[in-house]
Amino acid sequence: MELNKIEEYLKEKILPDLEKSRGGFDKVHTLEVISWIKQIIDHNPQFNLDRNILVIAAYAHDWGYSDIFKESQVMNFEIVENAKQLHMELGAKKIAALLQDDFFSFLTDSQKNRCIHLVAVHDKKFEIKDTDELVLMEADMLSALQVSAGKPAYDAVSNKKFMKAMLETRIPKFITEFGKTEAKRLIQQREDYFRQKDGN
Repeated sequence: MELNKIEEYLKEKILPDLEKSRGGFDKVHTLEVISWIKQIIDHNPQFNLDRNILVIAAYAHDWGYSDIFKESQVMNFEIVENAKQLHMELGAKKIAALLQDDFFSFLTDSQKNRCIHLVAVHDKKFEIKDTDELVLMEADMLSALQVSAGKPAYDAVSNKKFMKAMLETRIPKFITEFGKTEAKRLIQQREDYFRQKDGN
């Protein structure tokens, strides 16, 4: 099946929930992750990654947050960290149910199971090791670093905690040169953004 048709279906089924989650952050973030995952795949043909599996998993990776966070809830680093395990479990259940739709009959059971697996483990930063797991993590973290219009940002205190965690536990696990290069650029932009925001 053509990827654009798959994406149309996923957008219809998933994005309305993400619009209501974390002040719309999850919708903006998810669309950014989709863009990053496609770029990483295109820059790394040697990995022979299954684009359909990774795009589906990327659309669903934070779907679980929509059952945890309300639209107006104020976010900080600790609140998000404490919800990570539950949001993976909920997201995996949601994508497992969606993949039962006849629409996804073009996928094998193995492909469906891999989609569910990727959603279920994508934030287990000390456990993920397979190429597709690490590539999804890269795309997720590149978007997390990105300061974008319409995407609420942490306050300065949470941002410092977030950046410490990124530099210590996430960036070292990047496996693509594209991801590493983009991370450096985005880190600089983020530092500039918070410097201007704080008036320093």
